[in-house]
Amino acid sequence: MVRKPKTTNFWVGRLPHWEVEDGRYFVTIHLAGAIPQVGQQRIRAIVDSYQRHPNVNSSERLRHSRRIFREMEAWLDRTPQRTDLKIPNVADAVKEAIAHRSNSGIWEMHEWVIMPNHIHLFFELTSGNLKSVLEGFKQRTGRAAGKVLDVPEQRFWQREWFDHWSCTDEEDARIMRYVRENPVKAGLCEHPSEWQYSSAQ
Repeated sequence: MVRKPKTTNFWVGRLPHWEVEDGRYFVTIHLAGAIPQVGQQRIRAIVDSYQRHPNVNSSERLRHSRRIFREMEAWLDRTPQRTDLKIPNVADAVKEAIAHRSNSGIWEMHEWVIMPNHIHLFFELTSGNLKSVLEGFKQRTGRAAGKVLDVPEQRFWQREWFDHWSCTDEEDARIMRYVRENPVKAGLCEHPSEWQYSSAQ
């Protein structure tokens, strides 16, 4: 079933961000410095091409969003220079923050995974708006990670994040499968349930 929710907010920083009513969001947040400068420039070029056509329709927005994600994910998979999320105390803090927001009724989490240099979240917001919820999540986890790593919290996560809302039940299933199988695809385990920092476990 295709969902056509009303847009509640749209803005473009380093990445485009699109919020909708009753949205189911696929969000990727990566560590600061996880993507090298050349990769950031390539992603920026895609975003710039989008900004040159501000009146595109929703299908074009989705096409650009998917293109940005493919480029970003390719760099994250092949650039392991920052892997702070492999540190158990750091990963545990992120895992706890995900659960806390579920238990507090802020989001209904469908799938999540913590990879060595980024995280994937697929959820439906039940309180607040996407921007404030993700900024609060990043602040809390960045502060906790900063204590472990002895670095300022602002230097833990990249300033922005990738977000994409799912518009069909079929896309929900594809996203959930992607998140669940990400550690297998990256060669971190042979089966999703073996990766301790994911909803599949």
